[in-house]
Amino acid sequence: MKSLKIFVHRDPQFGKCPGCNEIGTLHRSRARSMKEQIIKKLTFFSLFRCRTCGWRGFRSTFSFTQQSVKSIILYLAMILATALIIRLVLTKFIIR
Repeated sequence: MKSLKIFVHRDPQFGKCPGCNEIGTLHRSRARSMKEQIIKKLTFFSLFRCRTCGWRGFRSTFSFTQQSVKSIILYLAMILATALIIRLVLTKFIIR
């Protein structure tokens, strides 16, 4: 069976700059403020800077694939179905 990966790691350094649309000009940047440090530590976003235009901002280091979105929807549907079955059992047999 094929392994399902929900998140796929990608390197934004090889992507396009949002400011100038140049390819391969992004490099990592350090967090300057407390807000940037918190965002960097608690999320999948990292700070990047463009070498040509000077754009600086957050880019995601993980992305979803079409297969991963299908897997997430399947897992959520299974959780919902399980919760409904447990609720039905509890109301029918336990709580009278």
